[in-house]
Amino acid sequence: MMGVALFFAIGGHFALLQGIAWTSMLRDFSRSESIATAIDKIVDGKHPCGLCKKIAAARQSQSQDPLLLVSTKKFSDFITPLISVLMAPLSRPLVYARVPAPMMEDLFFSPPVPVPIFSC
Repeated sequence: MMGVALFFAIGGHFALLQGIAWTSMLRDFSRSESIATAIDKIVDGKHPCGLCKKIAAARQSQSQDPLLLVSTKKFSDFITPLISVLMAPLSRPLVYARVPAPMMEDLFFSPPVPVPIFSC
């Protein structure tokens, strides 16, 4: 969902629609002329289709109303209340619990005699 929202926020839908418009214009122009001439007509901007005009109008209306959020608060307005709430760190040292050392016999033991045999 965030990806789709970002796509629309940066104007990706206009780029997608413009690509569709150029493809349809290429198809229409190449029916009567060569591909090179059709591409020249698409790129020069003198032969816009109806969809191109609608996309340009939508871009123009979107650029007239920029979404600019201006905050009147300063950064220190957010930090100052937090400083008074935070506690000072503890001054005593951290002591770890002792772990009992295993006996040497527990580390190295011989296998049980006789070796158990599991039957299935």
